[in-house]
Amino acid sequence: MRRISIPLAAALAVATPALAGPDLARMSPAELAATLKAFPKGGELHNHLGGGTPPELILEWAIEDKACIDPVELAIRLSCTGEGLRPASDIRTSEALRSAMIDSLTTRHPDFRDRSGHDQFFTAFSRRSVSPRRQGDALAEVMEGLARQNTFYAEQMVTPQFLASRSLGAQVGWKGDPASTRKALSEAGIEKLVPAVIADTDALEKRAREVMRCGTPDASAGCQVTVRFLFQAMREGPPEQTMAQLQLGVAVVAADKRWVGLQLVAPEDGYDATRYYDVHMRIVAELTDQGRKVPVALHAGEVTLKLVSPKSVSHRVTDAVRIAGARRIGHGTALPLETDAVAVAREMAAKGVLIETNLVSNSVILEVPPEEHPYAWFRKMGIPAALSTDDSGISRHELWGDYAFAVRNGATYDDLKTAARNGIAYSFLAGEGLWADPNVYRKPVAACAGQVGSAEPKGACADLVATSDKAREQWRHERLLRAFEAAN
Repeated sequence: MRRISIPLAAALAVATPALAGPDLARMSPAELAATLKAFPKGGELHNHLGGGTPPELILEWAIEDKACIDPVELAIRLSCTGEGLRPASDIRTSEALRSAMIDSLTTRHPDFRDRSGHDQFFTAFSRRSVSPRRQGDALAEVMEGLARQNTFYAEQMVTPQFLASRSLGAQVGWKGDPASTRKALSEAGIEKLVPAVIADTDALEKRAREVMRCGTPDASAGCQVTVRFLFQAMREGPPEQTMAQLQLGVAVVAADKRWVGLQLVAPEDGYDATRYYDVHMRIVAELTDQGRKVPVALHAGEVTLKLVSPKSVSHRVTDAVRIAGARRIGHGTALPLETDAVAVAREMAAKGVLIETNLVSNSVILEVPPEEHPYAWFRKMGIPAALSTDDSGISRHELWGDYAFAVRNGATYDDLKTAARNGIAYSFLAGEGLWADPNVYRKPVAACAGQVGSAEPKGACADLVATSDKAREQWRHERLLRAFEAAN
């Protein structure tokens, strides 16, 4: 198994003084790629497990699972009972079929089948049929991929007990407001699905560890990646079904520390996502006490005027922050187009509401090139931002590619260093962090003053690192960062 370019063992060596970072703007594309792949990128906060797997691997799973391919739709079918289907194994003898399938399951070719990047991206999910038992394999792929890039924390968006929760929501129906619907869902037993989610999570992690051979002499570097999960709910369909998912998510977060927050997913410009947007925000506010009870990271502002009307684009991030109480915003690309954009940006900066910035994804789905992305404005306004991939298996890139796009957006090494640190500081990990000034990183907490980046924490700092998940991940990242800077 190939290891990361800077072994973790080397990063645990005695700390060296902080060094100036490389001048990224003067690098060739090749030098930039090599540098940013090795650069420790802190955490991956915005990655859908269902879209993070390369199509080549999905096709191999299809062969192993004796699935078939629909040669007309260029889609994987788990059942081979339909007419005209071909065994997935045919890709081993037909390079044309294999290539067409990779085109269909990704956005590697613009205008594939005359679809926009937006339509190709969102429809690719339905063509990527994968057996549920493969979720652990997909998680292993994500973890190994991050380790290859010297990055060791991830929050994965997953949709557990989808049919059971939404079916219960349909059975209960909408009771006129979130509070009444919440009561009805509890009476119907939505919280009774929690043990099933925990069992599914156990199986997911067990399979991932098996794939990576964790605990053996041949263990993958991916075994060192810490993973937490975000409970994602679909913003399509009647609001009571979305609410059932979210309500189950709240109960799961309370019951299992591996689950750390909520998300709303599906195309934000969709019919239901648009007409129920305000209802969804009120549902989240009701279930989480505006984010005070359960951390919330919401997709918001993943639209442009090409996708939705000016009125519709004018309030998405605003409502996610002010009504739902989101602690993090996924994408936020349309924030500058909102009515109160400057005021909301200042509010986010003051409150520490982070934007999960997905530059590659936004260039594909929203047709916003990196040079025109508002990431530079986020930095200017003081909004915390972290860089993430969204669905790297569909857009065919890795996390370092978003960092490279950030350089094209004008980001300096110090900006990228801040983004990487933000990926842990603004995570939903439990416990106090190492920094008293996140998004600035000049002032460690008192317990660790003068120690950040050292080989081992001592005294009160050692106690903090031992008892806080967040501090532990930050401590590891700072040592990796010191090792990287010493080598570059």
